Amino acid sequence: MFDSLGKLVNRHGLWICLVWVGIAAVLWAVAPDWNSVTKDDDVSFFPADYPSVIGQGLLARGFPQDLSSSSAVIVAERPGAKLSVEDLAYVDRISAEIRELADDNGKDPRTDHGNGILRVLDRNEPYIGARFQSPVTEKGQAALVVTQLRGTYVSRDARLAVGRVNDIVDKVAPAPTGLNIAMTGAAVVGRDSNVASTKSVKDTTNATIALVVIILLVVYRSPLLALIPIATIALSVVISIWSIALLTKVPGLNFQVINITDVFVIVVLFGAGTDYCLFLIARYREELARGLRGEEALSEAIRQIGGALVASAGTVILGLGMLWFSVFRKIQYTGPAIALSLVIGLIGSLTLAPVLLHWLRGLVFWPFQPPHHTKGADPDEESLQETPLYGFWTKVSNVVVKYPGWILGTSIALLIPFAVIGAQTQSSYDLLADLGPEQPSIIGSQMFQKYFSVGDLGPTTVLIKQPSIDFRSPEGQRKIEQFARELLKLPNVGEVRAVSRPIGKPLPLEGFARRLILEGAAQFQRLRGKNVDTKAIEEKLLGNYVSIAAKDDADRDHITRVDVIFKTSPFALASLKTLDQVRDAASAAVAKGGVFEGTGASQTGFTGTTSLIHDLKRVTIEDQRRMYWLVTGGVYVILVILLRRPGICLYLIATVILGYLASLGITELVFKALHTGPNPWSGLDWKVGFFLFVILVAVGEDYNIFLMARVIEEERKHGPIEGTRRAVAHTGGIISSCGVIMAGTFGSMLFGSLTTLRELGFALGLGVLLDTFVVRPILVPAFVVLIHRAKPGGKLESPIITGEESPAAAAEVH
Repeated sequence: MFDSLGKLVNRHGLWICLVWVGIAAVLWAVAPDWNSVTKDDDVSFFPADYPSVIGQGLLARGFPQDLSSSSAVIVAERPGAKLSVEDLAYVDRISAEIRELADDNGKDPRTDHGNGILRVLDRNEPYIGARFQSPVTEKGQAALVVTQLRGTYVSRDARLAVGRVNDIVDKVAPAPTGLNIAMTGAAVVGRDSNVASTKSVKDTTNATIALVVIILLVVYRSPLLALIPIATIALSVVISIWSIALLTKVPGLNFQVINITDVFVIVVLFGAGTDYCLFLIARYREELARGLRGEEALSEAIRQIGGALVASAGTVILGLGMLWFSVFRKIQYTGPAIALSLVIGLIGSLTLAPVLLHWLRGLVFWPFQPPHHTKGADPDEESLQETPLYGFWTKVSNVVVKYPGWILGTSIALLIPFAVIGAQTQSSYDLLADLGPEQPSIIGSQMFQKYFSVGDLGPTTVLIKQPSIDFRSPEGQRKIEQFARELLKLPNVGEVRAVSRPIGKPLPLEGFARRLILEGAAQFQRLRGKNVDTKAIEEKLLGNYVSIAAKDDADRDHITRVDVIFKTSPFALASLKTLDQVRDAASAAVAKGGVFEGTGASQTGFTGTTSLIHDLKRVTIEDQRRMYWLVTGGVYVILVILLRRPGICLYLIATVILGYLASLGITELVFKALHTGPNPWSGLDWKVGFFLFVILVAVGEDYNIFLMARVIEEERKHGPIEGTRRAVAHTGGIISSCGVIMAGTFGSMLFGSLTTLRELGFALGLGVLLDTFVVRPILVPAFVVLIHRAKPGGKLESPIITGEESPAAAAEVH
C-alpha cells in the first residue's frame, strides 16, 4: 500500500492537491457555521434518569410559568450607609426596564430565540420582597434585582440573556454617586466562563501556531521545511472543523458539537499532526543521506515510515474514539470529533506533505545543502548525523545500554513519589475557581456575600410529585413544613423556602394569623399604588411553590417545590456533599413511612446549579472509570497486534500510566502552591485528570510505536542489544523534537484565561516532556535490553509496522 502511495505522490501530486482544495471548497460551501451548531447546556447531555433531568421535567410540568434554571443578580450597594431614596429609585428603574423586556418576550431576530428572560424579582414583591433588600449594618446596605432566566447557567440562551440585562444596566442613567453596581449569579458566572473560554480559544490558537513555527525553525533552521507541516496541518484543521460541523446535519446521526471542541482540535492536531509530518521529513533526510535520489528517497521514506505512522496514529485515534462509549454526551461527542481530525491530519501527512516535499526538492533545505551520501562514508553514520541532537542521543543510548538496571531503577524511584500524589488528587467542580478575580461575576459575588448568604446565588430546588397529596391544602402544606424542618437539621443548610415558609420563616397555614399577615402585605402594595387583595397575594405565593398552573390535571396541585439555600457557594465541594444529604432526606421522605410515602423515584427531582454540578461529577467519574479500562485495553490490544510481545506491551502501558500519574501529581503540587484565591485549594479541575489520561496514554504509545518500530528494524541488522542502542540514537532526536512541539502546543493553553485550560495545558505539556525525555529514551530501551539479556536470542517481529528492506535501499546501503 505504501509503495503505491509513494508512486502516487511522485507522479500525481497536482491531482492530490486539487482533491484537497476541492474537499475544502465543498465543505466551505455546505458546512454550517461552527457557532450555530455548538451546544453547551449540561442538562441536555445527562442521561434521562439523572435527578437534574427529572427535576427539569417536573419543573416544566408543574411550573411552566416559572421554568427558570438560572439567574442573573444585580447588586446595588451603598457601602457604610443606608440606601437612600435616590438609590432605591435607581434600582427600581433598572428593575422596571428588565421587567418590560421580560414582558415583551418576542423573537430576537438575531438568534430566533426568545429573549431568555422569565421574570424579575425585587424588593417590591408582595410578602417576599424583604428577601431582596438587606438589613443595614456597619458594612452598609444592598438591594437586589434578580432576573430569572429560562436557560441553565452554561447555556447559550442564558448567556445572551445576561448580555441583554447588562445592556439595560448600562442604558439606565448613571448611578447615584457612591452607589456600587455589580452583577453576579450562576448565569453571569457561566457567561464569564464562556467569554473567557472564547478568548482562550483565540489566544491558544495564536500561541500554538507561533510556538510550532518557532520550534520548527529552531530544529530545522530551514523556513520552507518548517512551512510544510504548518501548511499541511493548517488545512487539516480547517477541513476538520468544517467536517465536524457538517456531522451535525447528517440525518439519523444526531451528532452534537461541544463549544470547546475546537480548542482540542487545534491543539491536538497541531501537536500530533506536526509530529507525523516531522517523522516523514526525518526519514526522508535519512534516505537522502544514504544515497537515494529525491523521488526514490521520498518513496522509501513513505514505505518505511507509513506503517508506523498509521499504527501510532491509530492508538491516538482509538483512544479518543473510545470516548464514544461515555455516558456524558459532552465527552461522548468530543472524543470522536478530535479522532476524526487526527484521521484527516494523518492523511494530510501521508499525501499533502510528501507532495510539497516532492515539488520543492532540494530547495526545501535552503539555506543549507540537501543531505547526501559521500562516497566511501558509512551510510548509517551519515543518516544518524541527519537527526537532531544526534551526538547527545548517541551518548544517552550508550549509557542506557551499558547500565540498564541502574538507569531503570533510578528513573522509576524518582517518578513514584509524584505518581503517589497524582493517584490521590481530588477533582474540583468549582466554576468560580476557574475565573480570575477581575471577572464581573467574581466581583459581584464578593459584593453579594457581604450582605446575603452566598447560597442565594444558586438555590437547590427539590421537586416532588405525589398524586395522593393536595399540596395546596393545609394538610399538604403541613407535610411540606415537616419535610422542610428535616432539611433544616442538616449542618450546611442555611434556609429552606417552601409554600409553608415563602421567605424562610414559617407562615401560618390557616386562620386569622395567616389572613392578617397577607392583608398587611396587600396593604403595603396598595400604598405603592397597586390594587391587590389578600387572595391575589396568596395565589401568587401558592403559585411559586405548588403546581396550581400545571396544564395536566394529574399534575395540578400535586407537584411541590422546596428551595434549599446552602451556607456555601453553589459551586463548592461542601455544597455537593450537602446535596447528598438533601437527596438522602428526600429519599427517606418518599419511602415507606415517610412524609410523602408513595412518591416514586421518577417523581422526585432536583434543579439548580449545585444539582447540575453534582450530576456532572457523578457522570464524569463513571465515565472516567469506564475510560480507564476501555482506552487502556484498546491501546494494549493494538500494541500486542503490532509488537506480538504481550509482556513488553504490558510494560509499555505501565510506563505511560506511571508518567500520567507523575504528571498529575506535579501539576497538583504546582497549582496548589500558586493558588492565591480567597477560598481554600479545592483541587485540579475534573477535566485535567480525565483528558490527561486519555490523551497521554494514546500519545505516549504513539511515541512507543515509533521507537519500537525502529528497534525492530535495527534488530534485523545488528541484533537486539546493538539494535536497541542504534534505535535510540536514531529516534531520540526526532522523538524529542516532536515531543517539544507537542508539549509546546499543549503548553499554549497556558496563554488562556481559564484556570482549567492552564492546568490542562501544563499537565499535558509536562506529561509529554516526561514521556519524551524519560519514559521513551530511558525506561523503554532499558527494559528491552534487560529482557534480551535475560533471554538471549529472542527477537521482535512485526511486518505491520516495518517491512523488509526494499531492493533500492539495500543496493544503496550495501
